[in-house]
Amino acid sequence: MVVPKWSSARKKNFERRILRLTASTGFPLSWVSNPEWHKFCDEFVPGAPNVTRKVLTKHILCEVVAEFRAEVKRKTKGKEVTIQGDGWTGLKNHHLNTFMITADKKVHTVEVHDASKERKTAENLLEELEKVYAKLSEEWEVLVVGLVTDASSESRKA
Repeated sequence: MVVPKWSSARKKNFERRILRLTASTGFPLSWVSNPEWHKFCDEFVPGAPNVTRKVLTKHILCEVVAEFRAEVKRKTKGKEVTIQGDGWTGLKNHHLNTFMITADKKVHTVEVHDASKERKTAENLLEELEKVYAKLSEEWEVLVVGLVTDASSESRKA
């Protein structure tokens, strides 16, 4: 069987689609190294590039995130939104302040701030919240109509 050569544009589109598939299904990035995936591609997608996790994270991820962000901004522009704020503990016990919005019954991440090197105070949380509010009003051009947080002491005080 003659295997067609992939153009650089088609290869890049394939890599972007693999990353979007990975994110939308919640697959770990390591799935692209799975031998069964490689066999599948060899049989059903002849000539498909071997996409590695390094390619996805170092070359494609930033572009796709920017695309997602632009798409969300376009879809939410002019809408009424509710901000959700929550503190999470990430890998290596990092303290992350996360800010999301709900618009048209869909939740979108606005920002995840690593607050590990900061004191966990109401003043710091309020400062981050004010930045997110300004970003949403000015850059995203949405109307913030509400705010929801958890019951942490700094959230109540902020």
